[in-house]
Amino acid sequence: MSATKAAKLDEKLLQFKLPVNLRNALIAMIGVGVVSFLIAFLGFGHETSRHMDEAGHFHHTNLGYHVLLIGTYFVVGLAITGIFFTAIQHLTGSHWSVTVRRLFETYGLFTPIAGLLLVGVIFGMHDLYEWADASVRENDHLIHHKSGYLNPTAFIIRCVAFIGVWTIFAYIFHGKSVGQDKDKVVDTTKTLAKISGGFILFFALSWCFMAFDLLMSLSPHWFSTMFGVYAFAGAFQTSLASYLIVIAILKKNGYLGEAVNENHYHDIAKFLLGMTTFWAYVGFSQFMLIWYANIPEETFFYEMRMTGGWGYTTLALPFVKFVIPFLLLLNRPNKRDIDFLWKLSAWILAVQFFELFWLVFPANFEKFSFLHFVLAFGGTVGVVGIFGFFIFKKLEKHSLVPVGDPRLDECLHHHQ
Repeated sequence: MSATKAAKLDEKLLQFKLPVNLRNALIAMIGVGVVSFLIAFLGFGHETSRHMDEAGHFHHTNLGYHVLLIGTYFVVGLAITGIFFTAIQHLTGSHWSVTVRRLFETYGLFTPIAGLLLVGVIFGMHDLYEWADASVRENDHLIHHKSGYLNPTAFIIRCVAFIGVWTIFAYIFHGKSVGQDKDKVVDTTKTLAKISGGFILFFALSWCFMAFDLLMSLSPHWFSTMFGVYAFAGAFQTSLASYLIVIAILKKNGYLGEAVNENHYHDIAKFLLGMTTFWAYVGFSQFMLIWYANIPEETFFYEMRMTGGWGYTTLALPFVKFVIPFLLLLNRPNKRDIDFLWKLSAWILAVQFFELFWLVFPANFEKFSFLHFVLAFGGTVGVVGIFGFFIFKKLEKHSLVPVGDPRLDECLHHHQ
């Protein structure tokens, strides 16, 4: 290691230990989630759905599974976009991100835990998805037409396949990176770049299908060719925001030192600004095309989110998720101030929950309920607490920085 590297990489600042106050905060978050799930599952086990059977009776659905779906999708998005962002860095040979890349890699390790949460969603399939009922698939012409794709067996197979392949890639990226810390083999970097291309191709398709399965199929009559990209934009925006929060926590507790500085914050914040704009672009394009075409199989998605008290959430969403972050991130000093960025990032994470609530609940609940909102928020806080606890415990096991990466010196001298 050169003298320049040694001066900037204090090994003590790269060996993380979970602080007691952070551990207690994460445990408290998990506790909030447990209470919220208990109330949702036991207190609201038979909520009335907006769907009716052939006899004209309203179906009943368990609120708890809707809360679980939001929390599960939230952390699936964090984990999988972590693998995606890792692959992007390897494929492009990026040097700026080397000292923060271990965080992206670690996110991907949560994938099998996310798979366990998906098992709960699978158990609640009949409460969540109209198409899971065999009689509906038989008697509803449009759903019957889609039943080759929308059926429980195919749903489970896709979930298992996607989680399985994502997990394999996640552990390859992390394992080889950690191994390179010790052996310093340059060819590992080339190998990871080759692997990354294959993962990105698989990710592009598998993520779209996962979004179709978990969210879009809540309204099986709906058509949108843009939903997969729309879901990706929201998930990646959230993931980028979460990186800034974790980096802020590490820096506040005295870790990373000069290895991560305002230039790295700036780069992540530029990605965040880009994805904020991209989310708005795709979201507006989807809405505009559906509104202009005025086809009933498409317009009902927005129509039922403008009635029953949902209209306020629909009108608020573009402002809280796009306008506010966009305006605040235009300013260069803001993108280089970690104290500002972690607060804005916390806002973005909260707004991602808000959007998921808007996507999930109107599909089965005709009227907005503040109590549903509170319970769903509490459940999501709990699942994010599990995610955070897992990530920080994993960060304890290895250096916070990939010290064996041949581009490390360039990263340490990165400025803009």
